Amino acid sequence: MEIRTIRYFLTVVDTGSISAASRALHIAQPSLSRQIRQLETSLGCELFVRHRGRLHIGPAGARLLPIARDLVTRHDQAVAMMRTLAEGREPRLTVACTVTTINDVLAPLAAVSRHAVLNLMEVPTAAIADTVSSGQADLGFSSHPGATDLEVGLVVRFPVFAQVPAEHRWAGRPTVPLTELVREPLIVPTTTYSARRVFDDHLARMPGPLGRQSVQEMDLPRAAQALAARGQGVAIVTDEPQYGLHPMVITGPAPGERVDLPLFALWNATHYAAELIGQCVAEVRDFCVRTFPEAGPA
Repeated sequence: MEIRTIRYFLTVVDTGSISAASRALHIAQPSLSRQIRQLETSLGCELFVRHRGRLHIGPAGARLLPIARDLVTRHDQAVAMMRTLAEGREPRLTVACTVTTINDVLAPLAAVSRHAVLNLMEVPTAAIADTVSSGQADLGFSSHPGATDLEVGLVVRFPVFAQVPAEHRWAGRPTVPLTELVREPLIVPTTTYSARRVFDDHLARMPGPLGRQSVQEMDLPRAAQALAARGQGVAIVTDEPQYGLHPMVITGPAPGERVDLPLFALWNATHYAAELIGQCVAEVRDFCVRTFPEAGPA
């Protein structure tokens, strides 16, 4: 199979017809039809079927589709890497992660990285694994990798902080037990934030009834910190303190347990730049340990 023919196949699938694909590819329709037939002949199966005069992808074509996309992606990645090396430039890795990871970890690291130029792609947590699997990104960082065929490695554990103003009776304490915290009015991010989900998971494991809690949700962690600075409650966030707040590491219900937010790295084990990706992951881990003293080891 030639990459060029595989691209033709993908264009027919994406545009929905030979005629639309021929226009998109700027080649004659008979020539494109001939290329598709030759591909089917070489594979020994029909990739498309006609129904009521329209072209539809067949069972064999549907099986080929993810393989074809992977082949084209790998081809383009390899060409880009070789051109980069030939031109003497630093290799570029596209990294998928949330905006928080970009702002707090990867953007500061990208300025001093020794191994790769990082092209940072903002992606919601739920879509990071798929973005890496599809080849749109070389590497992903996520707090919830989920079930995936990718390689997954724990990079670091960030504490979830309880933050209070300087005049609060807890100011100066390094930690606060979850059992005490639940008796206070809390200002928490919405459930779209990983820190909130981790906090709720620990609450669910606490023994006995929690009683009635005063909980106020905010769409942005910075807004939660602003309200905490005004004395309206304890902010539950992973962000660095703002507005003069004092941070405390939250300890969980089990002895020695912390309420932590893990950061995982996700990549394809057969990626052509797997060695470079491994170096990048190690660099992220070292950067986090140096920059965030409270971060726990992987």
